[in-house]
Amino acid sequence: MKSLIKMTLVSSAIVLALTGCDDKKSADTNSSTTVANKVTISTDAQKEAYALGSSFATYMKSNLEQNEIKPDQEYLISGFNETFRDASQLSKDDVKNILDAFGKRIQEESKARFEKEKTENTAAGDKFRTEFAKQDGVQKTKSGLLYQIIKEGSDRHPTEQDTVIVHYLGTLTDGRKFDSSYDRGEPATFPLNAVIKGWTEGIQLIGVGGKIKLVVPPELAYGDQSLPGQQDKAGIQPASTLVFEVELLGIDGDKNDNTQESTPAQNQEHAAE
Repeated sequence: MKSLIKMTLVSSAIVLALTGCDDKKSADTNSSTTVANKVTISTDAQKEAYALGSSFATYMKSNLEQNEIKPDQEYLISGFNETFRDASQLSKDDVKNILDAFGKRIQEESKARFEKEKTENTAAGDKFRTEFAKQDGVQKTKSGLLYQIIKEGSDRHPTEQDTVIVHYLGTLTDGRKFDSSYDRGEPATFPLNAVIKGWTEGIQLIGVGGKIKLVVPPELAYGDQSLPGQQDKAGIQPASTLVFEVELLGIDGDKNDNTQESTPAQNQEHAAE
């Protein structure tokens, strides 16, 4: 955690320095806010520096948001610039002690947040699965997977060794969407032995052309892992029960498969382990 904090802060300072952000500010005439002067990019060297800064910014933003850290940008910039000019207001020992304490605090806050999310998601998942199990047609496997076959499909069922072509929607128990092949406008192709256990087991229960609803407990999904949200999609928190509606469009390699095979443009990190 401490190394992450240090790398994040260093990266953010480099970003701001490379993109021309310094102590000079231009005042907004209509408010008390200040805006950093923009740089003019013209030479290849400037483009390279700006691109490097942009790359650092993406890394920094992702890690700061993931750890819910919101540093004061003005002081962050000053800390970099003054230290670079050998005019730091803090000694090296001061910096080390402050960052050590900061890292410890962030780690404690992260642990408390994890425990809270796990407790809440465990309760919400237990309640959702209990209610879902009461619906018509819902069955439960020995592993704890709950499923409801919406459409049986053909007699051709995939095996664990098959690669399946599917359309699917993934939601949390509160209905928020975390992944969808429909939104990407193309089906997804997965080796059935390389996805979460709930999928490996559940998709084998229907034939080609079938559709199934899966309610996957945490132990058959991502357990205590958390996955960040992407764009307008929700993230997956620890101990989350996941809900999927899956259409089995085809099995890769089948001669009678009329479905056009398509591999998603982006990695399916919410469906694959």
